[in-house]
Amino acid sequence: MELDKSAAQSQGVSRAPSEAMSPDLAKLGNQLVSKFHVLMRVSQIYDAKNVTFRQFIQESLQTINALIQKEGILSLKILKNEIFLNDQRLRYSADGFTSFKYVLTHWQRKLIGGVTFRGLVEETVLNEFVFIFNSLEDGIEDNAARFTQRLADHGIRSVDVTPLEESASEEEGTTLQEEDNKEVAKKVFFETIGTVKEMITQIKAKQYPDVRKLKRLVQKTIHLVMEDESILLGLTTIKNYDEYTYNHCVNVSIYALGLGRRLGFSRETLTELGLTALFHDAGKSRIPKEVLNKPAALNDEEWALMKKHPLMGVETVLNLKQLGEINPRMVIGIFDHHLKGDASGYPKLFRKKEISLFGRIIQIADMYDAMTTFRVYRKAWTPEQALAIMLRDRGKQLDPILLKFLIGLVGIFPIGSLVLLSTGELGIVLKPNADPKWMDRPQVILISRDQKGYVKKELADLMATNGGNQFKRSIVKTLDPNKYHIDIAKYFL
Repeated sequence: MELDKSAAQSQGVSRAPSEAMSPDLAKLGNQLVSKFHVLMRVSQIYDAKNVTFRQFIQESLQTINALIQKEGILSLKILKNEIFLNDQRLRYSADGFTSFKYVLTHWQRKLIGGVTFRGLVEETVLNEFVFIFNSLEDGIEDNAARFTQRLADHGIRSVDVTPLEESASEEEGTTLQEEDNKEVAKKVFFETIGTVKEMITQIKAKQYPDVRKLKRLVQKTIHLVMEDESILLGLTTIKNYDEYTYNHCVNVSIYALGLGRRLGFSRETLTELGLTALFHDAGKSRIPKEVLNKPAALNDEEWALMKKHPLMGVETVLNLKQLGEINPRMVIGIFDHHLKGDASGYPKLFRKKEISLFGRIIQIADMYDAMTTFRVYRKAWTPEQALAIMLRDRGKQLDPILLKFLIGLVGIFPIGSLVLLSTGELGIVLKPNADPKWMDRPQVILISRDQKGYVKKELADLMATNGGNQFKRSIVKTLDPNKYHIDIAKYFL
């Protein structure tokens, strides 16, 4: 393992100070971006005297000044499609994706790269800041200087505005994916998580959720899977621990759709499979949070309750009238997803039954995502470890044929795996090789940093040679990203 550590250090992949952020600061940061989003939009409709606008100003001031009181200063900086709060990278939540995208896009259009508030902010200062920002024209190179001067003209000298830094990505000519597909995939991914959360919340409140929106999102997901499934599979590396249930349901749906596509399902059947996967844990909405998130082993009574969630999920789905006429395989798939081939699963049956195809697909997708996600009561396995454990259990508990399809989907070095290369470099598996003969030669993202210490995203195809019969790079082995403090998910955002 010393060799691994030295390799990591030589590539400069130890966690930089800009990546460490406390949960409290991250929460305030997400609130701040959300407030800026609302303010920027509301200020385009109302003037400074409007009651609605002033209400949003006051709410924003509470968040801004809470951050300044906590940190002593407030700095927001945009660099390479990421937002840094006081020089620490701010990860957006599932609910915050729209706000992040809006703020990033509008600041970039006006070539504004950062703003720093030195000292507590008053209402008049925030008013001027917002309306001056809106008055700037897109694409003007000296917008930051103009912004600063106009603030000074109003006697405001406690706010610094800096220009947007040029990204080297275009100069390097390296693109990981078609940006349009990638951005659409992120929007669909986070919107689906938010919609699942909203739906589960409504179910808990005994309301009737609008399932049609979820169906449309599944259909968009199917289109993306058809276009390039690796983009969505990369997003499944995002593990939102605070929103685990909703994040997990979306991940399971993506894996299930990838498997369904390989099985030759029609779009109609894929839509039913995707919805079934999204609803597979709907029954957990009726289980108390203290049981779901218990950090210790469940007692007999709690475990008995947990084992009822597939049946409760069936009852929940049957009550969703907006699904219209429900195909029985959807209901059976939810019921079956914890049944095992050796009859060791749950719910307990009076007689052994054949597990439905939907149930077997979701079971494998569910297990793979759950095993690769950290939970309060256990560690996360690496993708390779998870596949090894699942292969051990094939036949008795898991469908061996579907498991082969899963390996074909994610690769023998699964998407999101941290790998040590023969060159001493570290890489993250981005996309499996489409040729089964070369499954050990996927595309990887090389982990490196530029001169300022910011992470670079450089793509390497392990099929590349030195001009002869020798490959430039080969995978030596997989590594545990936690040991190197590497956040895999950020390389897919």
